[in-house]
Amino acid sequence: MPSSSTPAGSGAPRIPPRTTSNMGRESLERDHALLYWASAAAACDASIHVFEAETKLAIRRWIDEDEGPDARSWWATQEARRIIEKIKAATYEKRLYSNQADQIERGGPIRRAFQAMFTTSQMGICADKVGMGPRTRSEQSKFKKQLITKYNAATTRPNKPKVIVSLHDSATGLDLVQPLITAAHLVPHRLGPDILVALFGVNVEGELYTALNGLLLHVDVERALDDGAIAIVPDLPDDPSTEQIADWEKNEPKNYRWRVIDDNAESLDTFLVLKDQGSTKDITIRDLDGQQLSFKNNQRPRARYLYFFDVVAQLKMAWRHDYRKDPINVFKSQLGKGFWATRGRYLNRALLLALAEEIGHNTGFPKNIPPLPGNDNDKEELDRTGLVAITKIIQAQRTANEEEEEEEGS
Repeated sequence: MPSSSTPAGSGAPRIPPRTTSNMGRESLERDHALLYWASAAAACDASIHVFEAETKLAIRRWIDEDEGPDARSWWATQEARRIIEKIKAATYEKRLYSNQADQIERGGPIRRAFQAMFTTSQMGICADKVGMGPRTRSEQSKFKKQLITKYNAATTRPNKPKVIVSLHDSATGLDLVQPLITAAHLVPHRLGPDILVALFGVNVEGELYTALNGLLLHVDVERALDDGAIAIVPDLPDDPSTEQIADWEKNEPKNYRWRVIDDNAESLDTFLVLKDQGSTKDITIRDLDGQQLSFKNNQRPRARYLYFFDVVAQLKMAWRHDYRKDPINVFKSQLGKGFWATRGRYLNRALLLALAEEIGHNTGFPKNIPPLPGNDNDKEELDRTGLVAITKIIQAQRTANEEEEEEEGS
């Protein structure tokens, strides 16, 4: 019997033809997506040119300030490292966006999920930059007070318990005057929920302003962390046994130690404490290498945030060496070690695989990332959105001089 929508005697039901309005909508969506990604790539290209111009100006300034005609020593400065990282981060973004535009132009899928991640979050090209904008004084003050309480870090006057004499520095293990101690965020404080999911697989927004995401550190140690010169790893041998890793995993509180990531970083030779300031010897940031972080109670930051900082440091170092045509197998020398044996629990596995792809294929690192149940490793799609989040964070970071200039202008 003919269907009610089919004229009598016409045979099998006809599939309604695509209407002009439907085809027009699809065409408009494709044109919009193509324009979006092409514009995003062009914006990244413009940023690259700006950063390259900054490099030339900085080198010229270095030479003019009587540092000598040889600019090789400039490359070890925090300024040089930061500019290089921004160039490489913008270059990665440009490549990713250009590939997406090319795929759409060839008639490939728009990948709505991929597009939605960027257009509905702070990673959109017209949105505020991730991590940009100074924290308000009240926010930072509240965060520092919480860390002081949670880490039991304050030494007060006996007869005036509200008057803080010094704060415990988790880097040196010394009690230092307040101006030398800062409340350091591990994961940047201004990330939207979409970016947090891209990084960690879950939204951890509620933890960003808690002691789980912070440490009380000497101000210069925080700068070295941001610089990618040092990182924090589990307090284990360089090549721990399975038993040692298992013991560290089950023990609470967990202990961590400092690890120098880039021996060439200028910031490593910064003096933290001089012999006459309560230490038995002069201490530089380089001297922290291998030293255990110091705490006065059982409070600890969450492991995944420390691992995130470590990952970003490895990526920065790989990009710096690649930019200067000085190849180094970062994963083999750093991430390939067994410090973070359960790293798949700390960051999104698909993000880690994308990170391995970006830094180098010739490592065994991806094999150490436990697959998700039921996943076929050969068919697993890499999640590059988390890497784009990291590139935004890197481009938003400022040097110590830039921060000082901003504070003076506020």
